[in-house]
Amino acid sequence: MLTVSYDPVLVVASVMVAVMASFTGLRLASGLSQLDSKTRKQEIAKAAMALGGGIWSMHFIGMLAVQIPVSIRYDALATLGSVLVAVLVTGLGLLVLHFGRRTRKRIGLAGVLTGLGIVSMHYIGMSAIGGNCIVTYEPAGYVISTTIAIAASTAALWLAYSRRTLLQLALASVLLGVTIASMHYSAMIYTRFWRATEIVLLEEPNFSSGALALVVAFAAFLICGLFLLTAIPTQRLAAVVDREPSDSEAAVARAPRQAASLASDQDISDGEGLRSRLPYEANQATRFIAVEEIQAVRADGHYTKLYNEQGEVFCPWPISRVEMELLDGAFIRTHRSYLVNLRHVRGFERDGDKAFCLIGEASDARVPVSRSRMQEVRRALGLN
Repeated sequence: MLTVSYDPVLVVASVMVAVMASFTGLRLASGLSQLDSKTRKQEIAKAAMALGGGIWSMHFIGMLAVQIPVSIRYDALATLGSVLVAVLVTGLGLLVLHFGRRTRKRIGLAGVLTGLGIVSMHYIGMSAIGGNCIVTYEPAGYVISTTIAIAASTAALWLAYSRRTLLQLALASVLLGVTIASMHYSAMIYTRFWRATEIVLLEEPNFSSGALALVVAFAAFLICGLFLLTAIPTQRLAAVVDREPSDSEAAVARAPRQAASLASDQDISDGEGLRSRLPYEANQATRFIAVEEIQAVRADGHYTKLYNEQGEVFCPWPISRVEMELLDGAFIRTHRSYLVNLRHVRGFERDGDKAFCLIGEASDARVPVSRSRMQEVRRALGLN
């Protein structure tokens, strides 16, 4: 059996790449709940490429950190396969999180998929090693590395999606990055390298292992930086909760809309936990608008616009949270991007296969009604 050693500088570089890639992937996946399905998939694809590519870069730098006393080579097909597995499985895990209600089971499933993707990428990448070296594995390495990958990936995703602040994302990124590196190096502890019985003459590489590792690390950081430039703006991320409502919260939110009558126009601050006003930002200050004055709510990326007789104001909450707070029964979702206050609806209009709620006293502004929600809106307005 061959005795191997590790270059400590490259080991540290591999961990840093894993953390950076983890932050980029999780950051790109922030604030996607209010995007339409097509755009959300595009953002998830970018996050998967950043995270999956970063996982592979960490693995590749980690392998270059191993100093083996024989000349080796890497099979191009197996190396490419390891990259694709990392990207595809990571993307599948992110799809699980962002399509459907985000529950503990879904986070667990996404953690399992991400962990298995990391492990699969590692062993497929290891199978690329050839030349004058034969690689074998001890069974304990499979068990330990897989357990670390799944457990820590699940913990990292739970931390990242429990509250979407920059601090939470940073902590989750460190955890996930260290997870990726821990999985790799724990698996390497149980990996054995043997000298091949038949010596193969290999050409000297054009770059040393250290130089090649630095090139890969620089490329990984550059790509992650470019991806981060396309992420949803971060200036208010620390103050905004970006999550899908839980099953219990969703049930509470649905209950009032299923009632037969609307709530009265009284101020909703009678101790029942319902809000009588919502925050908005203007002139570098946070102000409040009374709920009964709000005519409609429109999703605006990660935030919302609140409409009243005077116009529109900027609310730093996502539409999912606004909907959760408006539990008085007067508001109904007419479209994936719109809520309307039924107290302010002055008419219902059909225009071909399109429908609109007319709101406002001075002028009839139109709030779109999607076909999938048309019957529900008509029933709420007493038209059915």
